[in-house]
Amino acid sequence: MINPISLLKDRLNFHDRAVLITGASSGIGEDIAQALGRLGAQIGLIARRKTKLQDLADRIAAQGGRALPLACDVTRRSEVDEIVRRASNAFGKIDILINSAGVLIPAHTEDARIEDLDAMMRTNFYGMVHMIQAVLPLMREAGSGRIVNIASLAGRRGFSPIGGYSATKFAVVGFTEALRVELVGSGITASLVMPGVVDTPMADTALPGVENLSALPKLAMPTNWVTWAILAALTFGWSEIGVPPGAATMQKLSAFFPGATDVMLNLGSRMLERFGRIEQYRETSVETERLSAPAKNRSKRRV
Repeated sequence: MINPISLLKDRLNFHDRAVLITGASSGIGEDIAQALGRLGAQIGLIARRKTKLQDLADRIAAQGGRALPLACDVTRRSEVDEIVRRASNAFGKIDILINSAGVLIPAHTEDARIEDLDAMMRTNFYGMVHMIQAVLPLMREAGSGRIVNIASLAGRRGFSPIGGYSATKFAVVGFTEALRVELVGSGITASLVMPGVVDTPMADTALPGVENLSALPKLAMPTNWVTWAILAALTFGWSEIGVPPGAATMQKLSAFFPGATDVMLNLGSRMLERFGRIEQYRETSVETERLSAPAKNRSKRRV
């Protein structure tokens, strides 16, 4: 398969650019960190899992890049201020901020717990705000900078059973759009990347009662699709990019027919939950059959 990163490497210039990435221990954050590492950036890896960050930093270093693990809970402003200070001292500047940290706790409206909604809002929205407020003075002083916030197509259209998550992403979208207005003429840009379902650990929790979405592989796009969108936003300063392309535009158009869209989404979510549970049952049945088979047969199946 052709790797767009290698094809665009001569055009993408991130050599010695100082980048901070939240949610870098897995998923989209991990993938964009590795891509930017290959493109010569200096990367501050931000997440709570220090061991995971160190492992990622070692992999980036092995490819010739430079990465600094910065264990931090983005919901705590004091920790955010400290790691931004450390990164600024280490790199001498902060050129780029990518807010990728996110939490998804699905629930139907009647079952949603306030503590779960609060946890998602604190990470998905307030964590982003903390990071922006910490780096923005440095970027204003430099007269340049790039901020990319990973929102979601769910931030343009709410649907079940992730209404709480959608609410946090609506907040991300609104805050970023207001920020763009404030940044006009400053030399700093703020971009929204709006992915659909991405093949990350977060997607595994999207349907309550279904252990994972591996039964629905065609629904989840590869993580590197989002990485390419982020690179495009950083390179061209685009305000908003849907992933896959055109998806965000389709969602905006659906606002003209909200009632019809509600019915379609209701039917779709019911079908997904039903299909996911059927596939989960099949997988469980196959595993039960394997474990209950005689040892001789089991050894044959392993070969």
